[in-house]
Amino acid sequence: MEEAKNLSNKLQEGIDSLIEQLQNLRDENQSLRQQIVLLKAENEAKNSEISSLYDEIGTKERELENVLSKIQNVLGR
Repeated sequence: MEEAKNLSNKLQEGIDSLIEQLQNLRDENQSLRQQIVLLKAENEAKNSEISSLYDEIGTKERELENVLSKIQNVLGR
């Protein structure tokens, strides 16, 4: 009888330990999901910033081409 009680206690301790590990893993999983959401938002912001910079570069290139064209016209006269 005592042996069955000891076995039952060990099983209960094992179950409690597994439940605690499961909860820890769930908490970690939730934390990782939140980090993913945050990183995705940051990534979208960076992509938007990069796109704006490309647009700005394109505008600057067109301005430089116009200036170069004006210089060439002046020199060609």
